[in-house]
Amino acid sequence: MRRAAALLLLAAVLPLAACGGGSGTSTQEQEWEGPPQERAGSIDVASFNDYLAEHPQYARSPVDATIQFLRLDLAPSVPTTIESAAAGEQQSPVDVTVTVDRLPDDSVRARRYEIVANKASEDEWRLSSAVVTYRCWPNRGHQDFSSKLCL
Repeated sequence: MRRAAALLLLAAVLPLAACGGGSGTSTQEQEWEGPPQERAGSIDVASFNDYLAEHPQYARSPVDATIQFLRLDLAPSVPTTIESAAAGEQQSPVDVTVTVDRLPDDSVRARRYEIVANKASEDEWRLSSAVVTYRCWPNRGHQDFSSKLCL
């Protein structure tokens, strides 16, 4: 009887312990919410690099790090391309370009993120920079990617 009561108590407490709410939540339990407020131009990557230090599973490749940085898993279901290129025979830096097209927005048709990643160690990467540009829908502004906002 005591064992059954203990198991019931344990079953009730474990889900609550996994919630991770409150200000005492460790960095290990926190999820990356996405890049800082997006503005045309440069995006700060420093806080994400701190996150990567605590979550090395996302730092294994420049593309993995970029996907997590942008939280593409939460993005709307629209055509998205990811391209990466290293400079010559060197492994680092790597340029990763992500284009998210046909956005459900009345003025911005597409966003392009240009991310630069560098090796931090033998098997980990960090982001050096991130830039976002926009392409507008017809009659809503420029048709090439630019840091200018759409109308």
